[in-house]
Amino acid sequence: MKLITKMATAINVSLMVLLHLPPSLAQTPSIEMKAENTLQEMLNYLKEQSSLKFQADVAQDLVFTNGQKIQVGAIVNVKVRRPDKLNIDYQGDRNHIRFYFDGKTFTMEGLTNKVYANFSDPSEVDNISALVTRIGEKLNITLPLGEIISTDNDLESIKGRITSGIYVGESQVNGIVSHHLAFTQDNLDWQIWIEKGEQPLPRKLVITYKQDPLSPQYSAVLSDWNFDPISEQDPVFSFQPAKDADEIDFLIIEP
Repeated sequence: MKLITKMATAINVSLMVLLHLPPSLAQTPSIEMKAENTLQEMLNYLKEQSSLKFQADVAQDLVFTNGQKIQVGAIVNVKVRRPDKLNIDYQGDRNHIRFYFDGKTFTMEGLTNKVYANFSDPSEVDNISALVTRIGEKLNITLPLGEIISTDNDLESIKGRITSGIYVGESQVNGIVSHHLAFTQDNLDWQIWIEKGEQPLPRKLVITYKQDPLSPQYSAVLSDWNFDPISEQDPVFSFQPAKDADEIDFLIIEP
């Protein structure tokens, strides 16, 4: 249990982790219309996709007790067939983890430690959006970039948690012209770059955690988007344990 909890903690950052934080105390957020409209276009476009694949180059600051900041990185590959199939491969500086969901069972595999754990809740989890919510509640696990693959997110839920939002301007992310937006919340600031044009894809995210006096950051650059149909029989969604892997239990959070 300790191993699986440590692995979960190490990767417990998703593209829209900010959506799960407590609502802002501000009654009426101040959001520029262009920033709001651009964010809405991105959310709508992603919800329309039945299959998707993408890669993320992730960097995150770790703060030691002496105040020193160290940056660690990871490459995350995501493969999804909605409504109920996913595979996420997280290959980081310190650990290599894979996540599977075959429509019934969620599996987290620690390749570095050669362990795995299964979680099944048929009454509550029968699609990816429900999975993202349920494993957060029951296992305290946030899937890497899980909010990108969920279809439950909407603009109103985001607006309920931010205090301000502005349209910064246009800039390039890996040569792709993108809209640069910036938002504030009580305990963090976040910026997102959304591709300009017919495919309003998220191309970059930066989160600054203001509750820490050293303001550590998390960033993800997204690339290799692909929306070609994926078969529900694709074996990548079904977990098969290695012969030398040990099964362990998730630590279930009771209400």
